[in-house]
Amino acid sequence: MPIISSHVLDSLTGRDAAGIRVRCQRLAPAVQPQMVAEASADDDGRIAIEVDTAADAPGTRYEVVFFSGEYFAAGQQNDEISSLINEVVVRLDLSIVSQRCHVPMMIAPHNHSVWWSR
Repeated sequence: MPIISSHVLDSLTGRDAAGIRVRCQRLAPAVQPQMVAEASADDDGRIAIEVDTAADAPGTRYEVVFFSGEYFAAGQQNDEISSLINEVVVRLDLSIVSQRCHVPMMIAPHNHSVWWSR
């Protein structure tokens, strides 16, 4: 089973985004989204979600939602740190992934950057 992993970095503080909430959903054609997992990043800003793709229909995608607005609101020191970006959504095609899809992310109240590796 493939694993979706991530290391989330808070580029505002230069630290790991410990505790950020992350949700993974299966988006199958003609079916309502299905919850796969919801987790909070560990103290090192890391998550790992094992995904069973064995019964996926062709065209199935996975949506990973990083709740960045919630994360920054919880750690807000003053009113100057606010954001219109509340969630960062990444959609993945795991049909070509056999072991791991690593999706590192850097977040700040006003921007984010994401990439992937194996």
